[in-house]
Amino acid sequence: MKKGFLGIFVVLLCMFFGLGALGEEVKAPPSLSLKEAITLGLRESRTIRRAEFALKLQEVAYREGKANLLLNPSVVSELQLENTWRSAQRSFALSRMQLALQIEEAYYNVLKAERALNLAQENLARLEKQLEDVRTKFSLGVVAKIDVLRSELEVDRARLEVERARENLALSRMDFGRILGKGLEAQFTLSSRLEFTPETIDLDSCIQYALEHRPEVKEKEETLALRKKELEVVTSYTPPLEREKAKVNLAIAEIELAETKESIVIEVRQRFSELLAAQENVPIAEKSVAVARETLNIQRARFEAGVITLLDLLDAQNDLYEAESNYLQAVFEYNIARAKFFNALGADIEDREKLVRKENG
Repeated sequence: MKKGFLGIFVVLLCMFFGLGALGEEVKAPPSLSLKEAITLGLRESRTIRRAEFALKLQEVAYREGKANLLLNPSVVSELQLENTWRSAQRSFALSRMQLALQIEEAYYNVLKAERALNLAQENLARLEKQLEDVRTKFSLGVVAKIDVLRSELEVDRARLEVERARENLALSRMDFGRILGKGLEAQFTLSSRLEFTPETIDLDSCIQYALEHRPEVKEKEETLALRKKELEVVTSYTPPLEREKAKVNLAIAEIELAETKESIVIEVRQRFSELLAAQENVPIAEKSVAVARETLNIQRARFEAGVITLLDLLDAQNDLYEAESNYLQAVFEYNIARAKFFNALGADIEDREKLVRKENG
């Protein structure tokens, strides 16, 4: 008997000091903020490693081209070589931008799935409490058997919803680990929160920022500079067709730069419109939760007074769960719209604060 108590005491000590069954320390999952997650993914994900290898191949080709130019010097060829290398670097920068957006979306998706599971569990707890009350009333002859059966059915449905939410969370975490390049079984504790903080954004300033920072614009500007240089090196000894070709290439480069800038302006405005719509939707969803919660309180009191049926009360409980879920979705969509807007600007997570002003600040 004493040995049994001693064993229990040792187990409790291990649990208290964070030790495993074999005396090894149980390590908590690493904590990651959104910024830390993006930094980790941009360093270790398979996507970025593949892009780095592709860039390395371009660098090798660039160095080979430079070596060949030592034997056959050519101003135009050298400019083209430099432009090709810079274009590869721009493509790599674009890959980083898109990966950062994917990481942010996956991060928010995990936060959303965690909160969705909590909501499902809270809804189940409400319905289980309701079932207990109905069973008590049935034992006293206050309600009919059908009310007990209906309550049991709602509890069963709520339990199924909890299992679905738990599975969705597991899948979200696996996808997050995959994107980060840490594997499907990687576990993380996310320290950033899925929040709604209204911001004031100067659209004109953001458009100007995008035109100065988007890699596509820089690439087109460099191509235009190359075409101008090609035309400059054309001499009177150059065949007329070559001079004409250089002029046409310059005109095409000018058009492409203008088109690129216009498409970026349209994209930024579109993302801004989506962000405003998402931002305006959150307060509406929040009010719906407040209305649904107050309605449930009223319906619960009316049910206790015998004024309404159990079905009316169950409808009010389901309405609250639906309103809470809709609010969560609205906050999630706002954060995703915000991420896409800043991605359209070419702004990383550190530069965002320079472009916005908190409405309560």
